[in-house]
Amino acid sequence: MSNSCYNLQVIILAAGKSERFAAIKLLAKLKKQRNGKAYSTPIIQHVLQQLTTSLSVLKIAKSKLNIATGGYHEQIAAVIGKQCSLLNCPDAHLGLGHTIAQSVERVINHNDSAISSDECTSHIMITLADQVSLTADDYTRLIEQSILTPEKLICANAGLDIMPPAIFPQHYFTQLMSLAGDKGAKALLHKNKDKLQAVSLPNAAIDIDTQQDLINWHKENG
Repeated sequence: MSNSCYNLQVIILAAGKSERFAAIKLLAKLKKQRNGKAYSTPIIQHVLQQLTTSLSVLKIAKSKLNIATGGYHEQIAAVIGKQCSLLNCPDAHLGLGHTIAQSVERVINHNDSAISSDECTSHIMITLADQVSLTADDYTRLIEQSILTPEKLICANAGLDIMPPAIFPQHYFTQLMSLAGDKGAKALLHKNKDKLQAVSLPNAAIDIDTQQDLINWHKENG
């Protein structure tokens, strides 16, 4: 598959209820440094910036970015505005599987219905909005591996564990749209280990679930 036939869509899963965080987790501020000056940005904005930078490096259009939202759709939309497509998943409260299934179906139907078959979505990346340590370089390495081996499932691994972000070729889309309940895409990775290519991304193991996780992240990245 040539680069011209590689048509990636990215779905950032941001539909969680943030129950363990006791607030809207993805709107919590990350404290960062730029040119020696401190500033803060919402978690969802930080993750979007890393992905936007990665796609720019790879000359993939920013329009390929999608955020799957749930109960906090309006609050996230107020922060993100028109930076990317927002996919409001009304069944998100039923579990991660429902969010993935709905968002994949909407991306395919919206993006592929009005274009030629040669331009249809060939791959979908699914990543989590709270994986705050992933850098633009991490995402770039994952996508580059997918371009090199387009027939394979591509995912991150840290230590012995495989995890998102994961890139699924087109022949897995039906399986993604069949997910339900709390069964996420990770189950498909384990089911298809013989067709999987893992990329070592230690940063993928770090996510934010609680207020303490965020405090710890700031201590380690201050």
